[in-house]
Amino acid sequence: MIDPTNIDFNQLPKKFCDGAVGAYGKEAFSFALTSGNTLDSYATTPQLMKSIATWMNAQVENYEKQFGEIDMTPPQIQSPIQRADLSGPSASN
Repeated sequence: MIDPTNIDFNQLPKKFCDGAVGAYGKEAFSFALTSGNTLDSYATTPQLMKSIATWMNAQVENYEKQFGEIDMTPPQIQSPIQRADLSGPSASN
């Protein structure tokens, strides 16, 4: 088992996580983290999942204390294809 007190995070390979999905049952939590077109799935006990959630919540709280509240407004991304770009059947055909 890896000693979590002896990890050099600068040496670890990193993926940019851009999504998460999951489910749970009585005995386990299952979740997957997406990064582009890759998906890494995990399963864990309810106790460890609560520990992870507690740690993540503390990280977000500390981040917001330092940098301000995280804006959760969904970005307004405009599709590169607009309805106006599409034309109906041509009358000349």
